[in-house]
Amino acid sequence: MRFLLVVLVLVLGLVYFFFGLRFGYVTLTPTQMLNAQGENNYTFEVFEPGQSVGVTGTCRTSGGRAVLRLYDPKGTQIAGQACPKGQWTLQVMGKGDSGAYRLNVQLDHFTGVLKLNETRNSAR
Repeated sequence: MRFLLVVLVLVLGLVYFFFGLRFGYVTLTPTQMLNAQGENNYTFEVFEPGQSVGVTGTCRTSGGRAVLRLYDPKGTQIAGQACPKGQWTLQVMGKGDSGAYRLNVQLDHFTGVLKLNETRNSAR
């Protein structure tokens, strides 16, 4: 039993060091992250031309940095925002043609909480 506990602690330490720990699911629940690294992509389908899409929310950063970028269906960045140390309000929105918009979240040793909500506004 002690061996399993030692192995579990070792594996958890290696995951923390190389990838970071993430608790939650971005865009559904507030996500607590410890030393998170890498990037995540989220796709939003837009069926009406001119409809706004993106995310709003907050980030509370105690270490590292998170950068959010929104790309249109052609692959052009149309919005972006960084989360340096501190408490920040986020609004990463864009509009244009119908198609798949992609939110890219890059994490660089990010420790903190991301609370994002998908936001849409009709073309009217």
